[in-house]
Amino acid sequence: MPNTAIIVSIEGGKEATNLRRGQGVYQKATNTLRRLTEIGTPNGISATITRLNYKYWMNPERIDSLFTQGVRAALFIEYIPVMAGPETCLNTENSENKWTEKNDPVLMLTKEERSQFRAQILRYRETKPIYIVNSPGDEEYFGGCVSAGRGFAHVTPAGDLTACPVSNVATHNLMTATLREGFASPLFSKIRENEQLLENEGTPCSLFAHPKEVAELAKSVDAYRTDQ
Repeated sequence: MPNTAIIVSIEGGKEATNLRRGQGVYQKATNTLRRLTEIGTPNGISATITRLNYKYWMNPERIDSLFTQGVRAALFIEYIPVMAGPETCLNTENSENKWTEKNDPVLMLTKEERSQFRAQILRYRETKPIYIVNSPGDEEYFGGCVSAGRGFAHVTPAGDLTACPVSNVATHNLMTATLREGFASPLFSKIRENEQLLENEGTPCSLFAHPKEVAELAKSVDAYRTDQ
């Protein structure tokens, strides 16, 4: 599979990763990256960027360490609070924070923090030998959101084809339909054609920024929810 790269999710250091993804996950993730490098499989990391860890990744030494370990790609995806989960007692002076029991939009980067992080990403691209993807920042190159087949789509574990990983509506399932049929569906077509839905309006996700419009669109094409 020469055209395939394996991306492993981590949050930052050991404590931050284990707090969000479970005890022992950081060691498993780093072991996996090491093994992939040893057998020659292109690999990278994906990190959910929040107010807790964005400063961690703004440290150039973190990127140097990844490259030294054989990691050749890094995906930095801003946090989107779309489902129940941990909530943090936010302390922006400490990148290794403790978590409580609920999810909270407070984890989303502020406008200023997003600007700072984006500027550092652009500096990395000029100085670091590693391929970097930054969402939503890179969407500006494509004229807005690239969901619904404009650049990518998402398949749930059950096979439902959704516009993106945070979308929870679908009209096609890949157990009974093809990707071509799903991409040509009224749901995907209307999302691509509606320029307003492709604007994130200061949030890390365009569809997340337009819940009412997305709900109305889904109803008009008889879409079903994939999270029930």
